[in-house]
Amino acid sequence: MKRRTKAVAKPVTPLQEARMRLHISTVPKSLPCREEQFNDIYTFLESKLMDNSGGCIYISGVPGTGKTATVNEIIKCLKRSVEKGKLSYFEFIEINGMKLSDPRQAYVQILKQLSGKVLTWEQAYNVLEKKFNSNAKRPMTLLLVDELDLLCTKRQDVIYNLLDWPTKISARLIVITIANTMDLPERVLMGRVTSRLGLTRVTFQPYNHKQLQEIVLTRLKDINIFKNEALQLIARKISAVSGDARRALDICRRAAEITEIRNGTTITILDVNEALSEMITNPKVQAIRHCSKFEQVFLQAVCSEVTRTGVEEVCFINVYKQFEFLCSFNGYETPNITQTHDICTRLDDYRLLIYEYSGSNIHQKILLNVSKDDIHYALKSIDLN
Repeated sequence: MKRRTKAVAKPVTPLQEARMRLHISTVPKSLPCREEQFNDIYTFLESKLMDNSGGCIYISGVPGTGKTATVNEIIKCLKRSVEKGKLSYFEFIEINGMKLSDPRQAYVQILKQLSGKVLTWEQAYNVLEKKFNSNAKRPMTLLLVDELDLLCTKRQDVIYNLLDWPTKISARLIVITIANTMDLPERVLMGRVTSRLGLTRVTFQPYNHKQLQEIVLTRLKDINIFKNEALQLIARKISAVSGDARRALDICRRAAEITEIRNGTTITILDVNEALSEMITNPKVQAIRHCSKFEQVFLQAVCSEVTRTGVEEVCFINVYKQFEFLCSFNGYETPNITQTHDICTRLDDYRLLIYEYSGSNIHQKILLNVSKDDIHYALKSIDLN
């Protein structure tokens, strides 16, 4: 019998290796430039776990500043401490506001992770309310609530309950909240909720250009593919607009692709300028930049709904709920359903959406005809001058 020989993987070039490491889905071995925040959050959580006491911590910062990645690394470290016998066992559960069809589904998800039971939100709330008010002996529970912004409602009952439970002596519950908005408690939440959040706060400021350089270089350890001035240009442009590390990584990857196409081996300012120019001169990006305020907000609402559901084709009424939230959050008076149908129709005319208007059908399907990155770049445009 003829033996099969194991296929030998083709060697990758430094540029190909770099592109792989720079992909935002690649988890880095370390998180540079967030040591202070890491220590503050770790110390808070460790002390609460050791004291068997409840508490809340509010973590805020614009997207791409390392909030969720830092917290995930901290959870890993705490779990390792449990394995080494330095900490008592604790239950860890997490929910994400972006993935909930309704804020009250938070109760359903929490109970499901704690017990495996699936109940209605009312039933789940009652079970959790009883659990966190009982003196039954049980391990500490660490609850991570990401995208807290999206759990805001007019009543704010969900956020209030999530932050009120840890204050109960018998709850043995620590809640970590992560939000993109630094002043969310002051802008959106009522006083009774703000009082809960005011205890411990950690803010992740946007990365400056030196930090962005360090993040890229840390990922590219042992791979020297950037001209120093080329990487500096990317870092300065991104820090001037958003300080979003993910955007910096995206542009670095595109610059590496351009260098490969040119059969180059080192990324130059020429390559970087082309990557930056592509981002802004893209016709769809230009079209989005010239949309009205409400058209731009509606596109953001579609993006939010696509991210929440994980499905590209979304329902108008669900997008409208996201649209209502974004308008309210930004202090705009929300257009009514009919006006929003008109907004949707115009976006279809611009070919930014695919939307077949059929009267006042609130269940009409919507499909984005641009990438989420196009929308982001259009609304966070970079000055190339």
